[in-house]
Amino acid sequence: MEIKLLVPIAFKQTEFANDENVIVLAGDIGGTKANMSLCKFTADGMEVVKEKRYVSKDHVSFTDIISDFINGFPNPQKVCLSVAGPVIDGKVKFTNLSWQIDRNEISEKLGGSPVTILNDLEATAYGLAALKKEELFTLHEGTNETPGNIGILAAGTGLGEAGLFWDGKSYHPFATEGGHCDYAPRTKQDLGILTFLQARHEHVSWERLLSGNGIVTIWEFLTQVEFKPKPQWILDAMKTTDPAAVISNAAKEAKCTTCVEAIKLFDRFLAIEAANMILKFKSTGGLFLAGGIAPKIITMLDPVTWKEIFESSGRMKHLLNTVSVYVMLNEKAPMLGSIYYAGLNM
Repeated sequence: MEIKLLVPIAFKQTEFANDENVIVLAGDIGGTKANMSLCKFTADGMEVVKEKRYVSKDHVSFTDIISDFINGFPNPQKVCLSVAGPVIDGKVKFTNLSWQIDRNEISEKLGGSPVTILNDLEATAYGLAALKKEELFTLHEGTNETPGNIGILAAGTGLGEAGLFWDGKSYHPFATEGGHCDYAPRTKQDLGILTFLQARHEHVSWERLLSGNGIVTIWEFLTQVEFKPKPQWILDAMKTTDPAAVISNAAKEAKCTTCVEAIKLFDRFLAIEAANMILKFKSTGGLFLAGGIAPKIITMLDPVTWKEIFESSGRMKHLLNTVSVYVMLNEKAPMLGSIYYAGLNM
């Protein structure tokens, strides 16, 4: 059965297995969680056999998770993993986790099954093929519908960035580590945030602000440098709950003016880095916001702010205005990308 793709990714095949059942192990592994999926491909499509979510820091190594997950099942015939970090020669050392994953080690553990390891944003790019139109929210509607390169920007535990090169017929995903490029201030307040961060870090990247920890950093700057109010109930909640979630939820419910300001700054910084990506990649095919944060604060992502940032981004503002920006509402995109890569590209 030929697969219909939302975005025409340049997969090697257009159909899943058509002569026998193929068992695939897919994973989306990050600094916070490891989502695992066991799937069966047939001529009729794909069926999920088992899914499970693990807390990454609760396990010494990824191989321990594999052992637990496939217990009672035969070894998979294909393995594709999405990982949060740069993949070099089939190996990855996580940016926000003390693990290392080696393709050869996993293959040996699984009896020689072929293993592919993708950067999580590269996997997200492949995952665009599996999304439905209703799983995209238009944040900024561009004026141009001409196909072209695509950019993906994902704020979550860290900041991931990837692109898809348009060859005139289909898209070719590629990974980057652009989230670790230098933070670039625009205003006096932005400079103050840079100074605040330089006292903490040797290098100040965009990830220091566009991530869960980044939301907390912005809050700390507002309360410690600009002396904005910090309600005691917020401080108490932060002791038992993820501080970034406390700030985000209080902002969405308009219960804390400092939290609202923190998320507005986060939104503004996200728009600035999105504009940077569009210009660097010439992403006339669109910019997609992935990751765990954007869908959770979608009501606070302000289209007016994004339009203002695009309009004030220099001599290429006319190009920025042509580009549509979408929020990916399906947080399983990296997993879907891994599954589709295994089924159509291995």
